[in-house]
Amino acid sequence: MPQLKREDTKKTNTFYPLLRYFFVTSQQNKNTNKMNGREDIVFSRNTVEFVTVAAEFCAYIERSNEHDRKDFVDTLLKLLPLLYIKAQMLPDEEKISDDEQQDFVSEDSYEIVRMTIFDLLADKDSYLDVFVSDMKYSGTPVTKSISEDIADIYQDIKNFVSLFQIGINETMHDAIIECNEHFRQYWGQTLVNTMRALHDIRYNTTLDDEEEEGNDAF
Repeated sequence: MPQLKREDTKKTNTFYPLLRYFFVTSQQNKNTNKMNGREDIVFSRNTVEFVTVAAEFCAYIERSNEHDRKDFVDTLLKLLPLLYIKAQMLPDEEKISDDEQQDFVSEDSYEIVRMTIFDLLADKDSYLDVFVSDMKYSGTPVTKSISEDIADIYQDIKNFVSLFQIGINETMHDAIIECNEHFRQYWGQTLVNTMRALHDIRYNTTLDDEEEEGNDAF
């Protein structure tokens, strides 16, 4: 199974010094903003907390091949709710620039993430979903894929994290706004749907499944 390129994981690992910079700079900006009568959303507490969870999520997904299915499902059931809660607290403002944001996740990187998770979940990867637009034209639930859902979420979050690594305030500001828009329109619903499927794997696995796969697996 191919793995993420070294430079992909290195980008996430080198992101944590930038987080320390945010914590220091946010305190300095609070004093400046008080005098200016405004709040810089780039260095706000809600943004810093979301960036922290987002970076941790990306780092874990990029190391998913190092974990078994039980650990992977357990960890995602902790990370995804945090990601959802922190995304809800992102500010609702206008973008500064009309330029399109740069994409950092290549098709190859996306496919590696998807296939790694697919191999990890195996027969548990697919689930039935009723909260999709296709249900408007059919009464039959649509079959979805957890690995594809997680790869979709990862793509948006990784692009956001990578834009923050650039360290330009205007770029980071617009990255926050775009990530918030995508959360409301796309990956927020995908995250909730995926959590339902992961919950089912974690807590509703039958005894036959456990005996077939071993005591350490769901």
